[in-house]
Parts: sequence; structure tokens; C-alpha cells
Amino acid sequence: MKKINIRASDYRCEDKTKYYRGFLNDKGQVKEGTKIIELVNFANTKSDYTETDINNRDENIIDTFIDYLKKNNLTK
Repeated sequence: MKKINIRASDYRCEDKTKYYRGFLNDKGQVKEGTKIIELVNFANTKSDYTETDINNRDENIIDTFIDYLKKNNLTK
């Protein structure tokens, strides 16, 4: 399966969800969606992506990373 690499600046939220879920293109070819759970969840729960969503995502990434460091005794 080809990697799905969609930069945020390239597509609107509704277009990203199409790529994440998979779709049938104009030529009748099936374009397989992603197997990355986070992106599938995004596609299934978002119709738009707000600044609040971005801030919450950033906070979650940082918190998850710090929890990982602590869990693996990688912090002082």
C-alpha cells in the first residue's frame, strides 16, 4: 500500500477525510485509505479542523510524549 502523505496546507479537511477513508476516483480506480487509526478516527469524527482542535492535539502530543518518557524512566 502506498503511504498516504497529505500535508495540512495542501488540502481542506473534507478532502483529507476522503483520502484517509479511501475513495473511488474519476477513472473508477479504488484508492485505498489509511490504516493509521488516528487518521481514520479523524476522518470519522471531523467535518472541520479548528484552531482549538489543533491546540488540543498539540497538548495531547506533548502530554503523551512526557508520559512515555516518565514510564520508561527517561526523565530526571
